[in-house]
Amino acid sequence: MKYDFTEFVTRDSVMTLTGTTKLQVMDQLIQRAADLTKLNRDLIFRLVWKREQMMTTGIGGMLALPHIRTNDIPHPYVVVGVTESPISDYQSKDDLPVRVIVFTVAPDEDSDAYLRLLGSISRKLRNDKLVETLIAAGSNSVAIYEALMAGCKEEE
Repeated sequence: MKYDFTEFVTRDSVMTLTGTTKLQVMDQLIQRAADLTKLNRDLIFRLVWKREQMMTTGIGGMLALPHIRTNDIPHPYVVVGVTESPISDYQSKDDLPVRVIVFTVAPDEDSDAYLRLLGSISRKLRNDKLVETLIAAGSNSVAIYEALMAGCKEEE
């Protein structure tokens, strides 16, 4: 079965990130994830930073894919954030600033589904044109959502 991460993206899970540092934008994403999942914000915060200490989730091409797994959620949640300004302290693998961050919170029990979900995100967002379109829409979450949905359908 081919996974499509956009089935877990809603208008409420797409946002403009106003922070100027990695900590600030991650804090915004963590808060939104806590609101959507109803999980404890501090739990999400600890899991995210534990993951970031293992290896940066800045994969290059202005893109970061932070992801965590936890119990007590029925399905994955995907929060998409586009930064208003480049995040230069993200420590991305290509040393370039990050502008698009796709944060995934997924159930812990199905490793295979989790890997397929991450693969779908990576595959669809390795499109430089789509990333540029998302950045251009960055100050309008509705425009980000619509651009993401349209751009990911083109990738199919």
